[in-house]
Amino acid sequence: MKGLAAGLTFFNIATVCGLLLGIFGGGLGRTTATLSLLAGIVAGIAAFLQTYDPGSKTRPVAAAAPEAGDGTSAAPQKRTRYSQVFLWLAVAFFALFAVRSFCWLLYIEGDEFKIQSPNNLGDLALHITYIRDFANGTPLWPANPIYPIGHLRYPAGTDLFNALLSLVHLDLILGLVWVGLAASTATCYALFRWGGTFAIAGFLCNGGIAGFEFLSTGRFLDYQGDKTIAWKSLPLSMFVTQRGLLYAIPAGLLLLWQWRERYFRNARRAPLPFWVEV
Repeated sequence: MKGLAAGLTFFNIATVCGLLLGIFGGGLGRTTATLSLLAGIVAGIAAFLQTYDPGSKTRPVAAAAPEAGDGTSAAPQKRTRYSQVFLWLAVAFFALFAVRSFCWLLYIEGDEFKIQSPNNLGDLALHITYIRDFANGTPLWPANPIYPIGHLRYPAGTDLFNALLSLVHLDLILGLVWVGLAASTATCYALFRWGGTFAIAGFLCNGGIAGFEFLSTGRFLDYQGDKTIAWKSLPLSMFVTQRGLLYAIPAGLLLLWQWRERYFRNARRAPLPFWVEV
């Protein structure tokens, strides 16, 4: 969890610093973006050094294989071995989902921009508008770029972070891809530390039973995407489209893990330093 805490702290501090510097400076620029990302890196290193992960100390160690004829069953060892197989299968499926969803989030084919998911058609265009607006130096907090009056009311922290990356000359599409892949890695690990293999599988496979239609068609399709079906897949309809969840889900799981270790497992000290928890 030290790496997870460091990565989320980097994201958080860089975004908040970008917001504050943008407010005082009348908008974002290359200098404010660079200073914000450097502040995030420093904070991430500090979070890594100060986070205490009791997992390796409290996790039970598998017992040695029993000697022949001592009457001890080998079932626990078999369960442990097979549980690792299921874990890595779940991780592999999560990796396939992340690569398919984010590496083709937005791509160029000929003279056209295309997206991978129809669920993301309107959302991604809106997010790109927000990113470009932040990166163009709009005064913060900005006016809504898609309405003639009023300020932006969307929780656009992840888009502001991508604007910081754009201002230090990271390509927009690459920034979207790398943030999505990093967030997927953080989410998968946070789910595992919170609820094990079941939590990872539950997150991926919550779209109802419509997906079993694959057994009769043999074709990989989004069977939950039909408008007549109200039960949508959480990863496809929310995690990919609502970019705030790229930060909110792993951050929320990190806090739940912190409180469980602190209040229910009697950790010797709080895993996260107070400033990271805040």
